[in-house]
Amino acid sequence: MTLMDADNRYGAVSRAVHWIMAVMLLVMLASEVWFEALEHTLSDASLMAWHQTLGLTIFGLVIFRGLWRWLNRARITPPAQWATMAKLGHIALYALMILMPLSGLASSLGEGDPVTFFGWTVFGYGPEIEWLEDSGEEVHEVLANVLWLMIGVHVAAALAHQYLLGDRIMKRMA
Repeated sequence: MTLMDADNRYGAVSRAVHWIMAVMLLVMLASEVWFEALEHTLSDASLMAWHQTLGLTIFGLVIFRGLWRWLNRARITPPAQWATMAKLGHIALYALMILMPLSGLASSLGEGDPVTFFGWTVFGYGPEIEWLEDSGEEVHEVLANVLWLMIGVHVAAALAHQYLLGDRIMKRMA
């Protein structure tokens, strides 16, 4: 097993980061559900601290993943007829994974609440900025819905490649 991508299979780093991020994104996108499930057990501040920590971790992994992708130039290229769609899909996913934490940060800063990462205060309390809070929350919610959609498209494309086109693409990421 190699760390770098090969012509026919993603390397260990690409695969590990892909699947770790997939799980983290699903947990994060489902946070509205687990916020409601835990609201009587944990405080809103505690739940938000975990949400922020997970979001900042995902943000860091997206940056790492982008750098890894750039450094790992021997990556697998899709068939020519799918190359444009694959590129646009990946650009959309990366853009969403970058904009989601930025809009969440805007929302938290607009509320005047602290932003924490594993208990460490990244940004402390500040003044409430209503327009920043409102626009940050609105953008964050819209982006979450679009990210759900794009994840669905990504999974559907992988399944179509595997079972309809028969190119065994899922084996490359397993």
